[in-house]
Amino acid sequence: MNVQEYISSGIIESYVLGLASPEERAEFESMCDRHPEVRTARDAFELTLEKFALHNAIEPPPFLRNEIFAKTMTSVEKNNSYARRSTNGQGHVVPMGWVRYIAVASILLLVASTILNYYFFSQYKQYSLKYFQLVQSQEQMASANLTLQARLQDYESAWNLMKDPAMAVVKMPSVPTSPSPNSLATVYWDTRSKDVYLLVNNLPQPGIDKQYQLWALVDGKPIDAGVFDIKDGISFVKMKNIPLAQAFAITLEKKGGSISPTMQSMYVLGKVS
Repeated sequence: MNVQEYISSGIIESYVLGLASPEERAEFESMCDRHPEVRTARDAFELTLEKFALHNAIEPPPFLRNEIFAKTMTSVEKNNSYARRSTNGQGHVVPMGWVRYIAVASILLLVASTILNYYFFSQYKQYSLKYFQLVQSQEQMASANLTLQARLQDYESAWNLMKDPAMAVVKMPSVPTSPSPNSLATVYWDTRSKDVYLLVNNLPQPGIDKQYQLWALVDGKPIDAGVFDIKDGISFVKMKNIPLAQAFAITLEKKGGSISPTMQSMYVLGKVS
């Protein structure tokens, strides 16, 4: 273990707070003699505790201090009286200086205990917060990883369908009256199963009360092929099975679709070759 690892091990805090074993104290004092950086770290921690104690010091009200001294004196006098009675008046009376010393020492011990409790509680709160943040970060990473995996699976499925030689590809560019002239979509029509897959190349996001609807044109009659939404990433959607069609088109309809297309809201159209 190098010097920095030794400093970060918690031995400084244990030594200063009186929690180290005799062996650890001896080793620490030896390290302080041999490594100035260890001694500097110890001094810095002691200074931190001292500043904390001064910053959080609370001056007891005069009446409380007087009451403590009065009760201490009463207790001492009772003990001295009992001692004198037990020894036929030959008991030893505790000097007043010692009484004050005991009272002050008790207060200092109480303050030191409060400081240590606050220090350890602060450390606990910091570590708890770091643990909570770490758990949140891991959960977010796991969620993002699942999303990426799902998108990757969608891409792979779409790619496998697109390169299938049995797929008839129907390009649907924008019509002259399209509300969005740059609109483009592609239909992949399985000539064996007659399943229809729609790839949205470029369509504007509709309002919350609207949905796009795919139509198959059979002998000039529009057949509903299903409604769809615009998703993030690749939008490759399986639509309704269409046995026969001469063309495909997309219109923007009310949410849920319509029984007949709104011609003025037609975006794209493509003929089956």
